[in-house]
Amino acid sequence: MIQQVYEVIVNKIVEKSGLSRADIESKVDAKVRELEDLVTKEGAAHMVANELKIQLFDTVPKVAKIENLAPGMNNVVLTGKVLNVSEPRSFNSGTRSGRVANITVGDETGTVRVVCWDENIMNEFIKAKEGDILKVRNGYVKQNNQYNEVHLGNKAQIQINPEGETIGEVKQFTQRASPGPASRKYINDLAENQVAEVFATIVQIFEPKFYTACPVCNKKVFPQGEAFNCAEHGSVVGKQVPILNVFIDDGTGNIRAVCFREHAEKLLGAPGRTFDEVKKDVAGKQMLFKGKLVKNAMFNRSEFVISSVEDADPSRLIVEMENV
Repeated sequence: MIQQVYEVIVNKIVEKSGLSRADIESKVDAKVRELEDLVTKEGAAHMVANELKIQLFDTVPKVAKIENLAPGMNNVVLTGKVLNVSEPRSFNSGTRSGRVANITVGDETGTVRVVCWDENIMNEFIKAKEGDILKVRNGYVKQNNQYNEVHLGNKAQIQINPEGETIGEVKQFTQRASPGPASRKYINDLAENQVAEVFATIVQIFEPKFYTACPVCNKKVFPQGEAFNCAEHGSVVGKQVPILNVFIDDGTGNIRAVCFREHAEKLLGAPGRTFDEVKKDVAGKQMLFKGKLVKNAMFNRSEFVISSVEDADPSRLIVEMENV
């Protein structure tokens, strides 16, 4: 698990806040006492940074590997070796007609289908042939029958056999295993690709990002005149869908957790609240998070992708502790 150690975090807070190290450590110790040792010192330091409005992390994206793709990801940059090219087919949704084509690509971590809907790049897209290297930019990820797919809309860009790009031996793996039941785990004991439930405190919350989605299928849509265009449902009135990153801590460790759609909305609360209001309400809150630990190659870190979030039931937690 890739984490920033306590010393690094405190040094960054001192550098960016202008406060002394003693002042920062005093704030951290006070936060640990306030939360009755339910967070680590690293987690408490994250909370202090959040209260001081200090950004600890670089947000510049990097190229993704196939095994790290997750539904809801946007602006994906992916490079793969072409394994199969399908002939484009025509479609007519009643409000929109056009062509759609797909290419299966692979890299050292797996294979994925790349689906192109945009006529501006369609002719170039279908020129790719087996064995070529295909690089795509500004793709978005959706799941179809338990398979991840990278979709290309009108913001996407492609390159065939870009200079300097190579792919090693392709790993032939496409199916995303269906998640099993979640078992209660400590953060420090989480294993990659494990589905688990953790009882943790939100120690830092990052300003949410939003994308415009179709109100029917929740897929990303793109501007078309005064409305938006969905590849499957044509012209629609788009809705704003949030993506929210938080840091959670359970006393054994801490990790970045990612919430999409309704899970993010639950933490953000009623629409119209300012981010400062959200932070004041959410930071320090103890909740039950269900999800899966995945490796995010774009940022070279492990993340807990949340599939369910709920307020902790004290009576349930007491019973569980008595049965340990």
